[in-house]
Parts: sequence; structure tokens; C-alpha cells
Amino acid sequence: MIKLYRTLLSAGLLLLSQLLYADGISWDSLSPQQQQMLHGFQSSWNQLPEQRQQRLATGAQRWAGMTPEQKLQAKQRFQRWQQLPPEKKALLRQRFQRFMQLSPDERNELRRKHQWYKNLPAEKRQQLRQRWQQLPPERREAIRHRLQNMSPAQRLELRRKIMERRMQNH
Repeated sequence: MIKLYRTLLSAGLLLLSQLLYADGISWDSLSPQQQQMLHGFQSSWNQLPEQRQQRLATGAQRWAGMTPEQKLQAKQRFQRWQQLPPEKKALLRQRFQRFMQLSPDERNELRRKHQWYKNLPAEKRQQLRQRWQQLPPERREAIRHRLQNMSPAQRLELRRKIMERRMQNH
């Protein structure tokens, strides 16, 4: 009777553990390349939250599809990240979270503006940086605060006014 009880209990626990991890990604479902890249996680894979498993699996898949140059760039970015002080990392995480809370249109607009800035001649970028740095710190902070707290409609209106001024100056 005790043997039967233990067998039923073991079977029940096994079934329960399968149910608990049913939503996760099984190690065996990963490709051989993903398993190779994630081998350090193999022993604890089933204990990882499903979301973490998904991020790791996706990252390994993305890494496998990168060119050697892209992999080198990613390694360099990661090394720069590791060297940042904790305060800077926290600030960057905060900015990223704010970015991800923007609508897709707002994110695309920011990407477009960033690309516009990157495409400016180096001397023009330097002029803009100098203009910004010459502003008193309290003025820069006021501008940041104002921009961060604007609604999309207010941003659009500001953009329209800036364009009008540019047209008047040219």
C-alpha cells in the first residue's frame, strides 16, 4: 500500500511539474545552435521564467544570424555597457523604458530624427552640440522637462512653429 501511495505521489508530482513548466520552452525544442550558445543555462533552464527563456532563445537565434562584423559590433557595445557606472546604466534603462512606452509613430519619428542628426555634416553636429552646451544648465533642464511632458499634439505644434521659424530665417 505504501509503495502504491509513493508511486501515485511521484506520478502526481511529475505531472504537476510538467504542468508548471508546460508554458515554458523546453530545452530540447531549442536548435542545436541555440543549445550550444546557451549551454551555461542548461542545468537551470526549466527554472527560468518563460519570458527569460524566450528572450534568451530569441537572442541566441539572432546571434546565429549575425555576420562576423555584426557580432564584433555587438561584443564591443556589450563591453562598453559593462564599463558604464551603475548610475549611467540606470539612466539608460530609464530612457529605454520611456522610449518603449511611446507609440510606434513616436518611436519612428525619434529614429528618423536621430538618422537626420547622424547624416548632418560633422561641423553642423558640433555647432548644435555647442549651442546646447552653452545654454545654462537650468535652461537645458527646463527644455528637457518641457519636452518630456508634452503630449503628441503639443509636440506637433512645436514642430510646426520651429518649421515656420526656419522658413522665416531662410
